[in-house]
Amino acid sequence: MAWYTSHKALITEYLCIEQNISLNEELVSWRDMPKDYQLIRLQAYINHYQDGDYDYFFSLHSAKNPLTNLVFDEDVTTLVCGNSKASCATIRKQLFKLMNDWWCDNPERHSSKAKEQDKACQNLQ
Repeated sequence: MAWYTSHKALITEYLCIEQNISLNEELVSWRDMPKDYQLIRLQAYINHYQDGDYDYFFSLHSAKNPLTNLVFDEDVTTLVCGNSKASCATIRKQLFKLMNDWWCDNPERHSSKAKEQDKACQNLQ
């Protein structure tokens, strides 16, 4: 897990997604796994920076808890795999909804810089 990208469908730049969600060919490989092979989990960990800011990196995993600093862990097996007719865009949209809902429901997880950005955005409206 060395490459990440933020995605405009997310409501904030503080949530980042790993390539196994952002790239179609990666997501297709998860989609085409049989549902009974093993559980697929959407997980996120917190990445602290020295400046007091931090990001949450979301990724699909088949292991139970492979990440340190785990802050989000949800079974998405039914959503992600076993339906070869599901489009990557549809799967990704559903994963983004889970991420966005978590972010909106957990304001205590927002860093001070994220709160400043949220406040600035609200003042523009």
